[in-house]
Amino acid sequence: MNPVIELVVVLGGTIGLSVPFGMYLARMISYEMRPLEAPLARVENGFYKIVGIDKNKQMTWKEYAFSLFITNIIIGVFIFLVFLLQGYIPSPSHVNGLSIDLAFNTAVSFITNTNLQHFAGDQTLTVTTQIIAITFAMFIAPASGIAAAFAFIRSFIRKNFGLGNFYVDFIRIILTLLLPVAFVSALLLMFLGSPQTLSPSVTINHTLEGHNQTFTTGPVASLESIKELGSNGGGYFGSNSGHPFENPNGPSNIYEMFLMLIIPVSFPIAYAKLVGKARGISLLLAILIGFGILLAISFSQTSGPTGLETRFGSFGSEFFNTVSIATNTGAANSALSGMSVNPVISFFLAMFVQSIPGADGTGILYMLIYVVLTLFIVGLMVGKTPEFMNMKISPIDIKLAAFIFLIHPAIIFIPAVIAFASGNAQSILAVPAGKMTTVSGFTQALYEYTSAAANNGSDYLGTSANNPFWNWSTGIVMFLGRYPPIILALAIAGSFTLKDRKEAIEPIKTHGPLFIAVLLVMTFLLTALTFFPVIVIGPFSM
Repeated sequence: MNPVIELVVVLGGTIGLSVPFGMYLARMISYEMRPLEAPLARVENGFYKIVGIDKNKQMTWKEYAFSLFITNIIIGVFIFLVFLLQGYIPSPSHVNGLSIDLAFNTAVSFITNTNLQHFAGDQTLTVTTQIIAITFAMFIAPASGIAAAFAFIRSFIRKNFGLGNFYVDFIRIILTLLLPVAFVSALLLMFLGSPQTLSPSVTINHTLEGHNQTFTTGPVASLESIKELGSNGGGYFGSNSGHPFENPNGPSNIYEMFLMLIIPVSFPIAYAKLVGKARGISLLLAILIGFGILLAISFSQTSGPTGLETRFGSFGSEFFNTVSIATNTGAANSALSGMSVNPVISFFLAMFVQSIPGADGTGILYMLIYVVLTLFIVGLMVGKTPEFMNMKISPIDIKLAAFIFLIHPAIIFIPAVIAFASGNAQSILAVPAGKMTTVSGFTQALYEYTSAAANNGSDYLGTSANNPFWNWSTGIVMFLGRYPPIILALAIAGSFTLKDRKEAIEPIKTHGPLFIAVLLVMTFLLTALTFFPVIVIGPFSM
């Protein structure tokens, strides 16, 4: 397909459909009547009764954060045990359980919406495990992130009324948002060529070469649909979205990009519906301009042909991978080693910022944290107390927002230093004794921790990182990159629900061209000041 047409179809289709998606999200956030409210409510009420949830109970930020965290921990322990005891669980295929360190890494990876894989799924996991651990977790993780965003946005529109009920949000998101769209998308992907079967393999007799050939199959389409929709990224096969069963052709490549973008881009529309059209559209434009900058950097240099799928080529590979990494999905339709320097720089920048557009839920959450920091910095410049939507931003809010921002570089730089100081980085990169690590090697190790910290999941190292050091260290980084920022953001949300709301002049109006420009400059400036040194000695020097 012509690159211009492909670009217009993906971005135009996403922006167009983000309006109804965003309006639906707004109704979920504000508990307004939704289309088909009566049948949806009956289904949801059945789940509330089974689980024993009082749907009318409103939670404080502490209760909401605890509920989110403990739910994720319980499910994380469950899938950890599934990975560990895989060999004893009935399945059409049989594979032994994972080692403790790999099971820990994989459980943390999938419950934190990272989906970093130090294994090849088709060789390491059974069909049953792919369903009850991998695909199951791909619904849980994005639902948790979306719920956190719901609670954060509610803090701007509700006073002394809590942040909602996590369990109600969690169930509604899965049943009435993720599951229906993923189901329809799985059917479409089946039509486009992705297999959907419980059979672990199929044998083709008498190929063109005159031999028999066995192909690994399984419930690929169902995994692939929620993988892209939920900002997940883990692949059924080791080659991820480069595998022809996961991403068969050009139309599937386009549709999967749409799935990755639709929920993150819809959140600013929901925000516009709830807090003001001008504010929401300005936020959307800031996100789209930032995303456009990432695309421009990626497209500025041709990649491949080594490491790229011929059915996608340079443009299709760079477009897909930029969309995937900008949405923190982390799926790749080609080897990262086949990407040129500029696309790699774009990928790093996307993972450093995490909000253009970012993952489902957490993308808008991080962008609003940048808004708070921007208002604080501008307030310092003009000598005015920072205000946001008629509420004063207190010193504790600024400290929490700053800590959320600073967690990210800390959990990238510290483990990277430990990896090189201990020799584990040199070992996995096959650096000869007494020799310096190459720029390419440093970039690959840095990328591993950047991807883990951003809950992105794309990586260079792949199965070569399946050893105790890398499994434990990246597992810890993924955990710290997910839950402390969400909990601290909910603390800020709790603070906003208690503030007095009166007419006040913001240090800069949070809408309009000036705000968009200042927000983008502050976002990229803060990112550059924090990460520029490692980019210079890494991909800039390749």
